[in-house]
Parts: sequence; C-alpha cells; structure tokens
Amino acid sequence: MDNQLSLCAQIKTADPIRYTPAGLPVLTLWLSHESWQNELGERYLAKMEIEAKLMGEAALSWQHRQGSMVRVSGFLAQKGRRYPRPVLHIQQIYEI
Repeated sequence: MDNQLSLCAQIKTADPIRYTPAGLPVLTLWLSHESWQNELGERYLAKMEIEAKLMGEAALSWQHRQGSMVRVSGFLAQKGRRYPRPVLHIQQIYEI
C-alpha cells in the first residue's frame, strides 16, 4: 500500500528539540499550506495546517527556520495509540 505525501508549505512553528530514549533528536513542526485547486471544474482555496515530525540530524538544522517555505515529502501515521490524528513523518525537506 502507498502512503506518500508531498507538500509545499510554510513552517509556522517549530517546537524545541526533544530526544528519543535512544538519543535521536526529534523536531515537531506545524506546517501551513494555502493553494488554489480545481475540484469538479471549480476553483477551491485549499487551506490547512498539519503537524509534522523531523528526526535525526535534519531536526537539528531546521529548528530555527520558522517562516521558511519548504517542500516536504514523507508518510502519514497516527500520532500515538491514544491520538488517532495524522502526523506527517518528514523523510525529505528542502527550502524553496
């Protein structure tokens, strides 16, 4: 099954770095997206915010980039066993 998402967005907020029990850095970001899309032949303003997670060395280099426009790709998974809302797990991130 496929589970891949690609998105251009602005980094709205970046939480402080935290570390997993194994010592890996984790950065939680809130990404904000706004674009015009076509739906059934009509223009539609698509706006949304999504929580995203960046792990490893990339987390350290993106922690102070609030306001940056980025292209991200990764996969969606629920936040936790008790929290079914989706979180984007970023596998690639580029500034645009």
